Amino acid sequence: MKLYKRFTVMFLLLSLAGTAFAQITAEWIPDSGSKPPGISALEDAITNELKDFDPAPKKFMKGFADASVFASHGATQRAYGDYKKFAITAGAMVGARLPSSIGSIVNDIKDFGDKLEKENGDMALGVNAQAALQFGLNSSFLVDGLYLGLRLGYVNITSYDDISIKIFHIGPVAHYRLLKGIDIGVFKWRGITVGSGFLYQNTTLNASYLLDDAVSAGVFVANNPKLTFDMDITTYTIPLELNTSIQLLWFLNLDAGVGMDVAFGSNTTTMGIKSDVYASGTRLPGKLSIKGGGSEAPTIINPKVMANLGFKFGPVILDVPVTYYISDNMGLNVGVTLGFVL
Repeated sequence: MKLYKRFTVMFLLLSLAGTAFAQITAEWIPDSGSKPPGISALEDAITNELKDFDPAPKKFMKGFADASVFASHGATQRAYGDYKKFAITAGAMVGARLPSSIGSIVNDIKDFGDKLEKENGDMALGVNAQAALQFGLNSSFLVDGLYLGLRLGYVNITSYDDISIKIFHIGPVAHYRLLKGIDIGVFKWRGITVGSGFLYQNTTLNASYLLDDAVSAGVFVANNPKLTFDMDITTYTIPLELNTSIQLLWFLNLDAGVGMDVAFGSNTTTMGIKSDVYASGTRLPGKLSIKGGGSEAPTIINPKVMANLGFKFGPVILDVPVTYYISDNMGLNVGVTLGFVL
């Protein structure tokens, strides 16, 4: 495969990093002195092959920022809004922005490469995660029906297949019981609550990927080209939620709600490919470099519907929260929560 054709494939991968390019260009960076003969033609050939790719795939960057917002709800206690003293929960949450509806997910995955190429590397797609603890306190001593809490999370995974990820989350949360429920033994209605908070989440993702060597017309050889990217996502989320839940037969808990996430922040990404280049078995004095970067904010208003399936055994709860975000592109989060409610 020609070297510039191979770099076209490389940039399909780079588009997955969620970058926004002012211009996609290939550049020779000499160790010293001038460029070797023929390198300028190689630069032009690679740059020309990349000209059809969207220079600013904003939907992709926004997708990763949105996924951070969606993932900011780990260890949620929304389904148990009437506890007497306090609640302590631990949970994991995955948030995703997908390019279309639930019904077309299978086809989207199957035809992903074709769709990505058709959209010139720009699709509404992103994923993020969270692992968190939440402490909630019945604060009726301040205002009757008020519950205050604090959520804190941290994830640090390094040196795994040249990928490292750090996620930090912190934020106060609160809910207020608008309407008290009823309890008749085998059936319990927990009433209606409104909830909000201010959730900060930062994700740093660093990755590198060693690509195959590439040859152009039997003259130039790109040796051990490496794709790298660094993504820094910071989001601030203000959830506005209305929830109600019921408990059946002392152990089965069902919750439903509606609301929206108001979000701010940015996804800032830098990326590049660097490679040694050989001609006639001799390393040329420099490196071939392709680079770019950019920034994009999350969607500000994210309407949503929520549901929880939970089990309560005395003070111990096991809960599975799910949220569907209503928009032109599909958004969702799915998690699992374990804790104590007293």
